[in-house]
Amino acid sequence: MPGLEKCENVQVVAVCNRSQASSQAVANEFSIPEIQTDWHKLVERDDLDAIFIGTWPYMHKEMAIAVLKSQKHCFSQARMCCNLNESKQMIEIARNVPHLVHMVCPPPHRMPFEPWLKNALAQELIGELTLVELRSASAANLNANELTWREQYEYSGEHILAMGIYAETLNAWVGPYETLSANLSTPIGRKVVDGKEIEVKIPQIVSITGQLANGAICQETHTGLVADTSTPADVITLYGTKGTIRHTFLTDEILYAPKGQALTPVDVPAERTRDWQVEQDFIDAIRKAQASEPWQVSPDFVEGHQYMLKVHAVHESARLGCAINLGML
Repeated sequence: MPGLEKCENVQVVAVCNRSQASSQAVANEFSIPEIQTDWHKLVERDDLDAIFIGTWPYMHKEMAIAVLKSQKHCFSQARMCCNLNESKQMIEIARNVPHLVHMVCPPPHRMPFEPWLKNALAQELIGELTLVELRSASAANLNANELTWREQYEYSGEHILAMGIYAETLNAWVGPYETLSANLSTPIGRKVVDGKEIEVKIPQIVSITGQLANGAICQETHTGLVADTSTPADVITLYGTKGTIRHTFLTDEILYAPKGQALTPVDVPAERTRDWQVEQDFIDAIRKAQASEPWQVSPDFVEGHQYMLKVHAVHESARLGCAINLGML
Protein backbone atom coordinates (compact mmCIF):
# COMPACT_ATOMS: atom_id res chain seq x y z
CA MET A 1 0.00 0.00 0.00
CA PRO A 2 2.74 2.57 0.72
CA GLY A 3 4.19 1.82 -2.70
CA LEU A 4 0.84 2.20 -4.44
CA GLU A 5 0.19 5.46 -2.63
CA LYS A 6 3.27 6.89 -4.35
CA CYS A 7 1.92 6.05 -7.82
CA GLU A 8 0.09 8.85 -9.61
CA ASN A 9 -3.53 8.38 -10.70
CA VAL A 10 -3.93 5.07 -8.89
CA GLN A 11 -6.86 4.34 -6.62
CA VAL A 12 -7.22 1.28 -4.42
CA VAL A 13 -10.97 0.89 -4.23
CA ALA A 14 -11.49 -2.38 -2.31
CA VAL A 15 -9.77 -4.87 -0.06
CA CYS A 16 -10.67 -8.46 0.81
CA ASN A 17 -8.78 -10.08 3.65
CA ARG A 18 -9.36 -13.37 5.48
CA SER A 19 -11.78 -11.74 7.90
CA GLN A 20 -14.07 -8.74 7.83
CA ALA A 21 -12.29 -7.27 10.85
CA SER A 22 -8.83 -7.46 9.30
CA SER A 23 -10.17 -6.11 6.00
CA GLN A 24 -11.68 -3.17 7.84
CA ALA A 25 -8.44 -2.51 9.71
CA VAL A 26 -6.52 -2.24 6.43
CA ALA A 27 -9.26 -0.11 4.89
CA ASN A 28 -9.14 2.27 7.85
CA GLU A 29 -5.35 2.54 7.80
CA PHE A 30 -5.08 3.31 4.09
CA SER A 31 -8.45 5.02 3.45
CA ILE A 32 -9.75 2.26 1.17
CA PRO A 33 -13.44 2.98 0.56
CA GLU A 34 -14.77 -0.58 0.40
CA ILE A 35 -14.17 -3.98 1.96
CA GLN A 36 -15.26 -7.34 0.59
CA THR A 37 -15.62 -10.67 2.34
CA ASP A 38 -15.51 -12.87 -0.78
CA TRP A 39 -12.55 -12.50 -3.16
CA HIS A 40 -14.60 -14.00 -6.00
CA LYS A 41 -16.80 -10.91 -5.90
CA LEU A 42 -13.80 -8.69 -6.58
CA VAL A 43 -12.76 -10.81 -9.54
CA GLU A 44 -16.29 -10.60 -10.99
CA ARG A 45 -16.38 -6.78 -10.95
CA ASP A 46 -15.96 -4.93 -14.24
CA ASP A 47 -14.74 -1.64 -12.72
CA LEU A 48 -11.30 -2.91 -11.65
CA ASP A 49 -8.17 -2.83 -13.80
CA ALA A 50 -5.94 -4.99 -11.62
CA ILE A 51 -5.91 -7.20 -8.55
CA PHE A 52 -3.05 -7.75 -6.08
CA ILE A 53 -2.87 -11.24 -4.55
CA GLY A 54 -1.28 -11.09 -1.09
CA THR A 55 -1.99 -14.57 0.26
CA TRP A 56 0.39 -17.39 1.07
CA PRO A 57 1.37 -19.51 -1.99
CA TYR A 58 -1.43 -22.06 -1.56
CA MET A 59 -4.00 -19.64 -3.05
CA HIS A 60 -1.89 -18.05 -5.79
CA LYS A 61 -2.72 -20.42 -8.64
CA GLU A 62 -6.48 -20.41 -8.09
CA MET A 63 -6.68 -16.66 -7.66
CA ALA A 64 -4.28 -15.74 -10.47
CA ILE A 65 -6.09 -17.88 -13.02
CA ALA A 66 -9.43 -16.36 -11.97
CA VAL A 67 -8.02 -12.82 -12.22
CA LEU A 68 -6.57 -13.31 -15.71
CA LYS A 69 -9.69 -15.09 -16.96
CA SER A 70 -11.70 -12.07 -15.80
CA GLN A 71 -9.50 -9.86 -18.06
CA LYS A 72 -7.72 -8.09 -15.19
CA HIS A 73 -4.02 -7.47 -14.70
CA CYS A 74 -2.56 -9.68 -11.96
CA PHE A 75 0.14 -9.10 -9.33
CA SER A 76 0.96 -12.12 -7.16
CA GLN A 77 2.90 -12.07 -3.93
CA ALA A 78 6.06 -14.18 -3.83
CA ARG A 79 6.40 -17.13 -4.13
CA MET A 80 4.68 -17.85 -7.45
CA CYS A 81 2.71 -20.96 -6.41
CA CYS A 82 3.12 -24.29 -4.64
CA ASN A 83 4.57 -26.60 -7.31
CA LEU A 84 5.51 -27.04 -10.95
CA ASN A 85 2.09 -28.30 -12.03
CA GLU A 86 0.48 -25.11 -10.70
CA SER A 87 2.99 -22.86 -12.46
CA LYS A 88 2.33 -24.67 -15.75
CA GLN A 89 -1.34 -23.87 -15.38
CA MET A 90 -0.61 -20.23 -14.59
CA ILE A 91 1.65 -19.62 -17.61
CA GLU A 92 -0.80 -21.40 -19.91
CA ILE A 93 -3.49 -18.89 -18.95
CA ALA A 94 -1.04 -15.97 -19.13
CA ARG A 95 -0.01 -16.90 -22.66
CA ASN A 96 -3.65 -16.81 -23.74
CA VAL A 97 -4.01 -13.18 -22.56
CA PRO A 98 -0.81 -11.45 -23.76
CA HIS A 99 -2.47 -8.04 -23.37
CA LEU A 100 -2.67 -8.53 -19.60
CA VAL A 101 0.23 -7.87 -17.23
CA HIS A 102 1.16 -10.73 -14.90
CA MET A 103 3.83 -10.21 -12.27
CA VAL A 104 5.26 -12.03 -9.26
CA CYS A 105 6.67 -9.86 -6.49
CA PRO A 106 10.49 -9.81 -6.75
CA PRO A 107 12.68 -9.98 -3.63
CA PRO A 108 14.08 -6.64 -2.42
CA HIS A 109 17.62 -8.04 -2.26
CA ARG A 110 17.83 -8.13 -6.09
CA MET A 111 18.11 -4.36 -5.79
CA PRO A 112 19.82 -1.95 -5.64
CA PHE A 113 22.90 -3.46 -7.31
CA GLU A 114 21.38 -5.70 -9.99
CA PRO A 115 22.10 -3.19 -12.81
CA TRP A 116 25.77 -2.98 -11.79
CA LEU A 117 26.16 -6.74 -11.44
CA LYS A 118 24.51 -7.56 -14.76
CA ASN A 119 26.58 -4.90 -16.52
CA ALA A 120 29.77 -6.16 -14.86
CA LEU A 121 29.11 -9.69 -16.10
CA ALA A 122 28.12 -8.48 -19.57
CA GLN A 123 31.35 -6.47 -19.80
CA GLU A 124 33.32 -9.50 -18.53
CA LEU A 125 34.74 -7.58 -15.58
CA ILE A 126 35.69 -10.94 -14.04
CA GLY A 127 36.28 -12.68 -17.37
CA GLU A 128 34.53 -15.96 -18.03
CA LEU A 129 32.22 -16.96 -15.17
CA THR A 130 33.46 -20.28 -13.79
CA LEU A 131 31.86 -20.79 -10.37
CA VAL A 132 28.92 -19.39 -8.41
CA GLU A 133 28.65 -19.96 -4.66
CA LEU A 134 25.51 -19.01 -2.71
CA ARG A 135 24.96 -19.39 1.02
CA SER A 136 21.72 -18.49 2.77
CA ALA A 137 21.77 -19.08 6.52
CA SER A 138 19.32 -18.25 9.30
CA ALA A 139 17.70 -19.58 12.48
CA ALA A 140 14.22 -19.58 10.88
CA ASN A 141 13.50 -23.26 11.67
CA LEU A 142 15.51 -23.68 14.87
CA ASN A 143 12.68 -23.30 17.40
CA ALA A 144 11.33 -26.79 18.12
CA ASN A 145 8.13 -25.28 19.53
CA GLU A 146 7.24 -23.04 16.62
CA LEU A 147 5.93 -23.91 13.17
CA THR A 148 5.54 -20.96 10.79
CA TRP A 149 3.49 -21.05 7.58
CA ARG A 150 6.75 -21.35 5.61
CA GLU A 151 7.28 -24.72 7.31
CA GLN A 152 3.82 -26.02 6.44
CA TYR A 153 3.53 -27.81 3.10
CA GLU A 154 -0.19 -27.12 2.77
CA TYR A 155 0.49 -23.37 2.72
CA SER A 156 3.98 -23.10 1.19
CA GLY A 157 4.11 -26.09 -1.15
CA GLU A 158 7.54 -27.30 -2.28
CA HIS A 159 9.40 -24.12 -1.33
CA ILE A 160 12.30 -24.42 1.09
CA LEU A 161 13.51 -21.40 3.06
CA ALA A 162 14.76 -18.72 0.62
CA MET A 163 15.68 -21.22 -2.10
CA GLY A 164 12.94 -20.06 -4.49
CA ILE A 165 13.72 -16.38 -3.97
CA TYR A 166 17.39 -16.95 -4.69
CA ALA A 167 16.49 -19.17 -7.65
CA GLU A 168 14.85 -16.12 -9.19
CA THR A 169 17.89 -13.98 -8.38
CA LEU A 170 20.34 -16.46 -9.87
CA ASN A 171 18.21 -16.84 -13.00
CA ALA A 172 18.24 -13.06 -13.48
CA TRP A 173 21.97 -12.64 -12.86
CA VAL A 174 23.72 -15.76 -14.17
CA GLY A 175 20.99 -17.77 -15.88
CA PRO A 176 19.27 -21.07 -15.03
CA TYR A 177 20.65 -24.47 -14.19
CA GLU A 178 21.05 -27.00 -16.98
CA THR A 179 21.50 -29.90 -14.55
CA LEU A 180 21.53 -30.13 -10.76
CA SER A 181 21.87 -32.57 -7.89
CA ALA A 182 20.38 -31.89 -4.47
CA ASN A 183 20.33 -33.27 -0.94
CA LEU A 184 17.64 -32.39 1.61
CA SER A 185 17.66 -32.77 5.39
CA THR A 186 15.15 -32.22 8.19
CA PRO A 187 17.06 -32.66 11.46
CA ILE A 188 14.16 -31.38 13.57
CA GLY A 189 11.63 -33.75 12.04
CA ARG A 190 8.92 -33.18 14.63
CA LYS A 191 7.92 -30.08 16.55
CA VAL A 192 5.67 -29.66 19.57
CA VAL A 193 3.36 -26.67 19.20
CA ASP A 194 0.72 -25.92 21.86
CA GLY A 195 1.20 -29.42 23.26
CA LYS A 196 0.61 -31.11 19.89
CA GLU A 197 3.36 -32.99 18.07
CA ILE A 198 3.56 -32.06 14.38
CA GLU A 199 5.59 -33.68 11.60
CA VAL A 200 7.72 -31.19 9.68
CA LYS A 201 7.32 -31.89 5.95
CA ILE A 202 9.49 -29.08 4.55
CA PRO A 203 13.28 -29.62 4.66
CA GLN A 204 15.37 -27.40 6.89
CA ILE A 205 18.63 -27.75 4.98
CA VAL A 206 19.23 -28.04 1.24
CA SER A 207 22.48 -28.47 -0.68
CA ILE A 208 22.53 -28.00 -4.46
CA THR A 209 25.34 -28.54 -6.93
CA GLY A 210 24.97 -28.23 -10.67
CA GLN A 211 25.99 -26.73 -13.98
CA LEU A 212 24.40 -23.57 -15.30
CA ALA A 213 23.31 -23.23 -18.91
CA ASN A 214 26.30 -20.91 -19.46
CA GLY A 215 28.71 -23.66 -18.39
CA ALA A 216 29.63 -22.36 -14.94
CA ILE A 217 29.36 -24.59 -11.88
CA CYS A 218 26.96 -23.47 -9.13
CA GLN A 219 26.92 -24.53 -5.49
CA GLU A 220 24.21 -23.53 -3.01
CA THR A 221 23.61 -24.14 0.68
CA HIS A 222 20.41 -23.07 2.43
CA THR A 223 19.85 -23.69 6.13
CA GLY A 224 17.34 -22.53 8.69
CA LEU A 225 19.17 -24.14 11.61
CA VAL A 226 22.01 -21.75 12.43
CA ALA A 227 22.41 -21.57 16.23
CA ASP A 228 25.05 -18.83 16.39
CA THR A 229 24.71 -15.14 15.60
CA SER A 230 27.97 -14.59 13.73
CA THR A 231 27.69 -16.86 10.69
CA PRO A 232 27.57 -14.69 7.53
CA ALA A 233 24.15 -14.94 5.94
CA ASP A 234 22.95 -14.55 2.35
CA VAL A 235 26.18 -14.20 0.39
CA ILE A 236 26.78 -14.82 -3.31
CA THR A 237 30.27 -15.05 -4.81
CA LEU A 238 30.94 -15.00 -8.54
CA TYR A 239 34.31 -16.37 -9.61
CA GLY A 240 35.73 -15.69 -13.05
CA THR A 241 38.96 -16.16 -14.96
CA LYS A 242 39.88 -12.48 -14.43
CA GLY A 243 38.43 -11.67 -11.01
CA THR A 244 35.84 -12.16 -8.29
CA ILE A 245 32.64 -10.38 -7.20
CA ARG A 246 31.00 -10.94 -3.81
CA HIS A 247 27.64 -9.53 -2.74
CA THR A 248 26.48 -9.67 0.88
CA PHE A 249 22.74 -9.09 0.66
CA LEU A 250 21.94 -8.09 4.23
CA THR A 251 24.56 -5.35 4.31
CA ASP A 252 24.13 -4.30 0.67
CA GLU A 253 27.86 -4.55 0.11
CA ILE A 254 29.60 -5.29 -3.18
CA LEU A 255 33.21 -6.47 -3.15
CA TYR A 256 35.39 -6.87 -6.23
CA ALA A 257 38.88 -8.16 -6.88
CA PRO A 258 40.67 -8.26 -10.22
CA LYS A 259 43.01 -11.19 -10.83
CA GLY A 260 45.83 -11.37 -8.27
CA GLN A 261 44.32 -8.84 -5.84
CA ALA A 262 42.20 -8.91 -2.66
CA LEU A 263 38.49 -8.17 -2.49
CA THR A 264 37.69 -4.52 -1.74
CA PRO A 265 34.40 -2.58 -1.53
CA VAL A 266 32.98 -1.10 -4.72
CA ASP A 267 31.57 2.42 -4.80
CA VAL A 268 28.69 1.66 -7.17
CA PRO A 269 27.68 4.75 -9.21
CA ALA A 270 24.09 5.90 -8.82
CA GLU A 271 23.31 5.26 -12.48
CA ARG A 272 24.09 1.57 -11.93
CA THR A 273 21.65 1.17 -9.02
CA ARG A 274 17.90 0.80 -8.89
CA ASP A 275 15.41 1.14 -6.07
CA TRP A 276 12.90 -1.60 -5.28
CA GLN A 277 9.72 -0.12 -6.79
CA VAL A 278 7.62 -3.12 -7.75
CA GLU A 279 4.30 -1.32 -7.47
CA GLN A 280 5.39 1.43 -9.85
CA ASP A 281 6.83 -1.16 -12.25
CA PHE A 282 3.50 -3.00 -12.27
CA ILE A 283 1.48 0.18 -12.83
CA ASP A 284 3.83 1.36 -15.59
CA ALA A 285 3.45 -1.99 -17.37
CA ILE A 286 -0.35 -1.79 -17.12
CA ARG A 287 -0.35 1.66 -18.71
CA LYS A 288 1.78 0.39 -21.56
CA ALA A 289 -0.53 -2.59 -22.03
CA GLN A 290 -3.58 -0.31 -22.06
CA ALA A 291 -1.87 1.76 -24.78
CA SER A 292 -1.18 -1.46 -26.77
CA GLU A 293 2.56 -1.01 -26.22
CA PRO A 294 5.02 -3.79 -25.31
CA TRP A 295 5.34 -4.18 -21.55
CA GLN A 296 7.90 -5.94 -19.38
CA VAL A 297 8.13 -6.78 -15.69
CA SER A 298 10.50 -9.00 -13.74
CA PRO A 299 9.60 -11.58 -12.81
CA ASP A 300 6.52 -12.27 -14.91
CA PHE A 301 4.79 -15.65 -14.74
CA VAL A 302 7.17 -17.11 -17.34
CA GLU A 303 10.18 -16.20 -15.19
CA GLY A 304 8.34 -17.49 -12.14
CA HIS A 305 7.83 -20.80 -13.93
CA GLN A 306 11.60 -21.00 -14.46
CA TYR A 307 12.31 -20.90 -10.75
CA MET A 308 9.50 -23.38 -10.12
CA LEU A 309 11.35 -25.74 -12.50
CA LYS A 310 14.37 -25.51 -10.22
CA VAL A 311 12.31 -26.04 -7.06
CA HIS A 312 10.78 -29.16 -8.60
CA ALA A 313 14.17 -30.42 -9.82
CA VAL A 314 15.62 -30.10 -6.30
CA HIS A 315 12.89 -32.31 -4.85
CA GLU A 316 13.14 -34.83 -7.70
CA SER A 317 16.91 -35.08 -7.39
CA ALA A 318 16.71 -35.70 -3.65
CA ARG A 319 13.91 -38.22 -4.10
CA LEU A 320 15.58 -40.19 -6.90
CA GLY A 321 19.18 -39.75 -5.75
CA CYS A 322 20.40 -38.57 -9.16
CA ALA A 323 21.10 -35.46 -11.23
CA ILE A 324 18.15 -33.82 -12.98
CA ASN A 325 18.25 -32.16 -16.40
CA LEU A 326 15.85 -29.21 -16.13
CA GLY A 327 15.28 -29.21 -19.88
CA MET A 328 13.62 -32.62 -19.53
CA LEU A 329 11.00 -31.47 -17.02
